[in-house]
Amino acid sequence: MAGGCGYSTTSRTAKDIKSINVPFFENQTSEPNLELSVTDRIIQNLINDNTLKVVPEDQADAVLDGTITEFSNKPFSFNQDLNAEEYIVVIKVLITLFNRKTNEPIWQNRAIEGNGSYFIEQVENGRTFDDAVNESLEEITNQILNLTVQDW
Repeated sequence: MAGGCGYSTTSRTAKDIKSINVPFFENQTSEPNLELSVTDRIIQNLINDNTLKVVPEDQADAVLDGTITEFSNKPFSFNQDLNAEEYIVVIKVLITLFNRKTNEPIWQNRAIEGNGSYFIEQVENGRTFDDAVNESLEEITNQILNLTVQDW
């Protein structure tokens, strides 16, 4: 009975989606050039995954649109004098995947968040602000990759 349902365990994408375009995300935060880092990281993850081919928009089956809605850098832990020792970087995005052939969303307005932490006092081999940003971006791009290539 399951043989006729059209479900395939080998396909990780919708059958008619083989290529994708990722335009630069809109950056609604005050963090400069964040849209460049986010968009580049997503494209690189898609290329490395190799399930969907990243192509110009006019050749794409699907388009991944996104907006960076939040960038925050907040105290996370404090010492006994109540001075911040550790900070957490949080990046939030809102994304929609459109089917270009039907001009309909495959899924829309998915909120995704990534975070990473670092210490103010640079300890040898300690985590830095850049490490925390990279960890946040890695979380976001992995979640987007999973959403984008799963079997819808």
